[in-house]
Amino acid sequence: MSEVLKLISVKKAYEFRGGTIEVLKSINLSVKSGEILAVMGPSGSGKSTLLNIAGTLDKPTSGRVIIGGVDVTEFSEDELASFRSIHIGFVFQSYNLLRNFTALENTMIPMLLTDLYNVSEARERAFELLKIVGLSNHAYKFPSQLSGGQQQRVAIARALANDPDIVLMDEPTGNLDLSSAAKIMSLVKWLNEVYGQTFMVVTHNAELASVASRVVYIRDGRLFDKPPERLLEKKLVEEMKSEKYADELRRAQLKLLEVKASSLRRLMREGKIRPKAFKREIELLESRINGLKRLLGLS
Repeated sequence: MSEVLKLISVKKAYEFRGGTIEVLKSINLSVKSGEILAVMGPSGSGKSTLLNIAGTLDKPTSGRVIIGGVDVTEFSEDELASFRSIHIGFVFQSYNLLRNFTALENTMIPMLLTDLYNVSEARERAFELLKIVGLSNHAYKFPSQLSGGQQQRVAIARALANDPDIVLMDEPTGNLDLSSAAKIMSLVKWLNEVYGQTFMVVTHNAELASVASRVVYIRDGRLFDKPPERLLEKKLVEEMKSEKYADELRRAQLKLLEVKASSLRRLMREGKIRPKAFKREIELLESRINGLKRLLGLS
């Protein structure tokens, strides 16, 4: 299979006052024609930056971006916009439909922004695309008249408008209920198998990734072929097992109990608590306080 998308040693860094943040670190990635690639990672891992660079919405600090065999790294913004409109389709979590345009018109727009189709041709193709995503009966409805799942299907039809080399999807089921999300996942799978469309899906949803033909993982700006070790979780477990952490926890607990005991004594002085209840509570608190003090070597 040919490579639809190839990223070579891609890095992305942002300058800010006082330093630099490196978001992507030497990313090497290829997406082959006819596959569904899922990129999984938590928030802040760099997956949205990766998608933006793959979609030419952002430029890498260094490295190469090759789409459909064309190296677009040095393209100007105008050249990228023209290239992007024909070769790349986008589906976003928030649908991004124009609210004053019907489903049909939203699907027509990408075609009318190129010189490939006139209005009549774009309308004819848009009808067929809406039929493919199961919305032919909703062609003249506005986004506000459609459910979230239906709006996302319009977004998919729009992404397919110019027969792109690849469709990039950013958390496409993030705003959908379970039933609607399942329908979108099924549609993506069907479009891949029957329509032959190539997809790259960025998500943290394991269920969405399950429809992919290949899954890669991103963590701290680096790509992995298998889930990376959960270093933060491991570090936390180690920290919690340490005696230092245990002492800190006991001291915090001791302080909480002492403040509660002080509060009870104040309530007793002010006559806001019954003596019998006070005696029972304060004895229990003092027993716990003394136990913690012994553990901490304070008694």
